[in-house]
Amino acid sequence: MVIALVVLIGIVGALRPTFLKPVNLLNLGASYAIAALLAGCIVFLLSMGEIDLSFGWILNLSAVLAGLSMIAGVPIWISVVIGITAGAVMGALNGLLTVVMRLPLIIITLGTASVFQGISLISNKSGSVVPTDKKITGHSFFRALGGEIDSPVPIILIIVVIAFFILHLTLHKTRFGYRILAIGSNPEAARLAGIPTKKIKIQVCALMGAVSGLGGVLFLGFRGAVDPSTGGQMLLPVVAAAIIGGTPLSGGAGTVWGSLYGAMIVGVIGVGVVFIGINAVWGTLVTGLVILFAIGVDQIVRVRKKRINQ
Repeated sequence: MVIALVVLIGIVGALRPTFLKPVNLLNLGASYAIAALLAGCIVFLLSMGEIDLSFGWILNLSAVLAGLSMIAGVPIWISVVIGITAGAVMGALNGLLTVVMRLPLIIITLGTASVFQGISLISNKSGSVVPTDKKITGHSFFRALGGEIDSPVPIILIIVVIAFFILHLTLHKTRFGYRILAIGSNPEAARLAGIPTKKIKIQVCALMGAVSGLGGVLFLGFRGAVDPSTGGQMLLPVVAAAIIGGTPLSGGAGTVWGSLYGAMIVGVIGVGVVFIGINAVWGTLVTGLVILFAIGVDQIVRVRKKRINQ
């Protein structure tokens, strides 16, 4: 994975040497930081054998609610908490519906994604949420995320790296994480072993929602505004980053740090084609082909493992 990333960066750098400037690489990282954060968390769902299609709109609605709260005069940090909490509630709702209706999360979130998008459009009257009051934009939250505070590394990158450490430890070093992997490996065996599978599913969905909410408020602080389409285009890069990073769709395994490398690869592809001078739509095509390749490799590995075990 690291080798693939280095090769990609080398190819783009050879064609456009300015791409390798530290400032450009840091800007690339900052631009894809939120997608990377979501990819790190969706690994939890993929490890459990589930996938969420609504996280982009949870991010959107969380950012809208946080932004509207700020505009209404609610203190900045309380508004941030409102956005993250709203995300957690939406995620928990996804999990609860999945458990109660006994349907795959992908089916449930196919519907809730539209619900969350609709609520967002109604809340912001189909327009952008742009805090303009200097008391808001001059707050340390916006100044730090917007790059107005001197820092060798963008603040948003520092936050995301810290979040990755926490997510990695949670999945691989806690009982909660072990239970997630057990459910993904064999749900029935996990249930018979006494693992509360329904409760864990709701908790993981709530976690995905909370991280999406965090992504929403970070986006608001980083960009300074939220428009009606924010978050809707994140499904491909986020899922691609997790899959390319080495997390199988079949469940039972996952790598949080791998998703970070995957996000970097997706970012280099997306931005690299623009640097080279190729139409940006080719970046989407290449990303899709890389996903298919990663899925194909995963399938081949699983088939070989089954044959060896037999």
